[in-house]
Amino acid sequence: MTKIKMNWGKGLALFMGCFLVFIITLGVYMFNQTSDEYDHQYYEKGLAFDSVYNQRRQVVVDNVQPKVTVEQTNLHVDFVAPANGNVRFERLADPSLNKVVTFTSTGQNTVDIPLSDFKRGRWDLSFQWVNKGKKYLYQKQIRVQ
Repeated sequence: MTKIKMNWGKGLALFMGCFLVFIITLGVYMFNQTSDEYDHQYYEKGLAFDSVYNQRRQVVVDNVQPKVTVEQTNLHVDFVAPANGNVRFERLADPSLNKVVTFTSTGQNTVDIPLSDFKRGRWDLSFQWVNKGKKYLYQKQIRVQ
């Protein structure tokens, strides 16, 4: 039986060759992956951050948080004062289902939005409305049954 003798040079060259093949394989694999989706409006949202922050803060300062309840087939929203604006329904699981609904509160400062067109599951709501010249933004998560 013959023994194969290796010296340090051959072992080191073999290790470097395997490592090089490993790195090249990872590089090819990474470049063949689909690109990650990112928010194309990232910088614009950053520039508008102060405005959004002030609208959210105004809700707390004026104590005008709407009361949002999910009923069988409707989203019922009670506002403290008359309001007109819009609500953005965002579905993180499927952004193609996102919708914007405009509203004007009734005489009792309420708004009913039918939920028959919305899929079951979690929705993020962003209410934007104006009352007496002040702009408000309120965010809420709901679950449609």
